Amino acid sequence: TMVSLSLFFLLRSREQRFICALIALFFFALFRFTSSITPSNIPTLLETPSSATRVSGIVSVEVERRESVQRIVLDDVSLIDEPRAGNLLVWASLYPEIFYGDRLVFNCKVEKPEPIEGFAYDTYLESQGILAVCMRPEYIDVHSRDSFSVLGSLLALKAAAVHRLQLLMPEPHASFLSGLLFGGSSSFSRDMKDDFAATGTSHILAASGFNVSLFSLTFLSWILTTRIGRRRGLILTTILIVGYVLMAGATPAVVRAGIMGGVVILSKWISRKAFIVNVLLLTASVMFLLNPFVLSDVGFQLSFVATAGIIALTDRVSKHLLFIPNIFALRTSFAASLSAIVVTLPILLWHFGSVSLVAPFVNLLVLPLVPYAMWFTLIGLGAVITFGTIVQIVILPAWSLSWLMLWLISVFGAVPFAAVEPAYAQILAVLMTGVFVIILIRRYAAR
Repeated sequence: TMVSLSLFFLLRSREQRFICALIALFFFALFRFTSSITPSNIPTLLETPSSATRVSGIVSVEVERRESVQRIVLDDVSLIDEPRAGNLLVWASLYPEIFYGDRLVFNCKVEKPEPIEGFAYDTYLESQGILAVCMRPEYIDVHSRDSFSVLGSLLALKAAAVHRLQLLMPEPHASFLSGLLFGGSSSFSRDMKDDFAATGTSHILAASGFNVSLFSLTFLSWILTTRIGRRRGLILTTILIVGYVLMAGATPAVVRAGIMGGVVILSKWISRKAFIVNVLLLTASVMFLLNPFVLSDVGFQLSFVATAGIIALTDRVSKHLLFIPNIFALRTSFAASLSAIVVTLPILLWHFGSVSLVAPFVNLLVLPLVPYAMWFTLIGLGAVITFGTIVQIVILPAWSLSWLMLWLISVFGAVPFAAVEPAYAQILAVLMTGVFVIILIRRYAAR
């Protein structure tokens, strides 16, 4: 890498300097990947004991509370007081309540994760640094964190907002609206999750680029009209993006959107228009630098490919949808949704072997309502927090939109998936990917 960089500054030919830069980047990427692999002489959680053992560790991410369990990820894990490399996924009962930063000590049989019905669940967990799972911990001893934590404070703020929503309206509307704001569907029943999957609308509950852009760009547009000034407004918007990414769980989709939003803010800072393709590639490079294994994360694959499809195809698809009125950007929203669905089909077929037949139509009906539901929810929460429950009628528009969207998703969720045998699904995924690559090559070769 150092030799290539030295030649880059010594050579005058533009082509030779470009080749040197590529070589330097290749060796740097190779070094980053190998440095992220745990050395063989360090004990890891993959070397699990055959029976229950004493486990200790620190809760490193937000705890997900589902219908009957808590999903907990532990860092700094020790087995019988012997440190082990890797994170541990723990499925515990709802009590005692566990929060980010708590230190846990319990007994459990630590097991290696395995694929689930053809889905590479073990690979998915490994991309997040999780090497082992614990299904039924016993004798849990919780030691709460005493020191201040920025992330802990943000998660506490999020929990307070979600709790206030739960007091204002019944389930599943409270969970649905909080999912729109912060992402997540862990509180939903299995039937409702199946309805979201069957209609291809699960993405609206995964805090993503749409949520980040809606918050950040709207906030930026407002703050630039105040007397606070352009530079301070950009700084505050950047802080908002970072805070939202942390509150939403810092999943690959949210991190990608946050980095892209940060680059757009930077472009406004230096008064230069950002080329969106370069922004997307820079975002992917930063994410690979932070986590070289993120490519095996299905969430990252779907998020990145869907974003690329929206960038490349939305305008072209929109030209063929002139029969759809563009009121409230309906045609553009449908074109973007259709583009994302089409380009992510190979990934869905490869990993899950199924395709939603009604996804484009449900997204056409539901997506235009999402921003209004989000803003009515924020307005209602702000009014209740400021003036008390006496003004809780302000939350009724959000409740009404939630009822309408959940009703549509439930009705169309009765339409079955188009299931494909795993072997044929993967062959079809490879063929579709090949077609997309050929179209892409021909498009850019024509330029």
